[in-house]
Amino acid sequence: MRKTLLVFSLVLLAACGSDDPFQVPDLPSDVGVAGDGTLAEVLEPIRAGWNVPAVGAVLIHEGQVAESAVTGQRARGSLAQATNGDLWHLGSLTVGMAATLAGVLVEAGEIEWTTTVDQALSAISPLIRDEFRDVSLAELLSHTSGLTADITNTVWWNTRPHNDDLPGQRLAWSLELMQNQAGAQRGEFLYTNGGYVVAAAMLEQVMDESWESMMASRVFAPLGMTSAGFGAPGTAGTLDQPRGHRLTAGTYSPVEPGPDADSPPALGPAGRVHMTLADYARFAIQHIAGEQGVDGLVSAATFQRLHQRAPDTAYALGWGLAVRSWAGGVALQHEGSNFLWYANVWLAPERDFGMLAVTNAGEDRGFGATEATITALRERFEAANGP
Repeated sequence: MRKTLLVFSLVLLAACGSDDPFQVPDLPSDVGVAGDGTLAEVLEPIRAGWNVPAVGAVLIHEGQVAESAVTGQRARGSLAQATNGDLWHLGSLTVGMAATLAGVLVEAGEIEWTTTVDQALSAISPLIRDEFRDVSLAELLSHTSGLTADITNTVWWNTRPHNDDLPGQRLAWSLELMQNQAGAQRGEFLYTNGGYVVAAAMLEQVMDESWESMMASRVFAPLGMTSAGFGAPGTAGTLDQPRGHRLTAGTYSPVEPGPDADSPPALGPAGRVHMTLADYARFAIQHIAGEQGVDGLVSAATFQRLHQRAPDTAYALGWGLAVRSWAGGVALQHEGSNFLWYANVWLAPERDFGMLAVTNAGEDRGFGATEATITALRERFEAANGP
């Protein structure tokens, strides 16, 4: 089975896999100060040390991009350098955007956090297992619905219809996912991409519009995220954007945009968005400000609902939650990868800053490069603003 979307995790990197005998490098001895113009110089030894094709980073402070830089190649073996305006695949960072779309529709009175599968998907409700009929939109978005983490044990997954009817595909896939046995007790956290497929199907059936269309018109356009799109970025045959890279026996090879470069389109709400660093910063700034009580795309109250911890979990709606001293309290966090890219975001609303690190490589080295970049960004921020 081809690898699919890498789910969010809070696992710390202990060592690289046995097929990749790689020595974990140290951070540069001097990471500089935020705003000193040296970010690219700091990123380059991180990129080289983790041996990934390219690394990008953006630091947000007080509602603005404080600094941003990219270093490395769009594709390993090419001369094309990655740039600050390039597109990056964000993997599971998409779920924070999908949950935000749900918040937009809740505020518009189109659906409620408590709307159930039975109410939104009445056409398939009689055919699903009893325990899923009264599962709510909020439970699906917080991974507490009880759905299994195995999204491949369905006819849909193994046949993968080739048509443009993504709402129809998601409805059919949702039916099969909810005919499977539960993977966890309801209310227990179990990260499942299937929950976001079902949640998107609920929004699509209520609105009679595709999830992609709603994302574009109700989230991306209002925030000026003009670079945002779906699937692997770029055009096959033209090195116009970075390529994702597959790791085989310790060597990264670029993958051309196409069916093998990303998860199936119906899995979009769980992790197929790409955009520039600057456009993701626009989205992140909204969440930082909303947690501080500032209205934006949605009201501050809705942003805070999106950040509200589900009972007995460390997860909200599209965001992981982690207490960090450097954040001044609770940080919003997520990781994302389709095994060919890696993205890593941390937002610290109490201190009014955020960090995003990306690379066009997956697996342990992709995680390690972004984690090291996040650490460097944090140290640069603290050097400029105090610990």
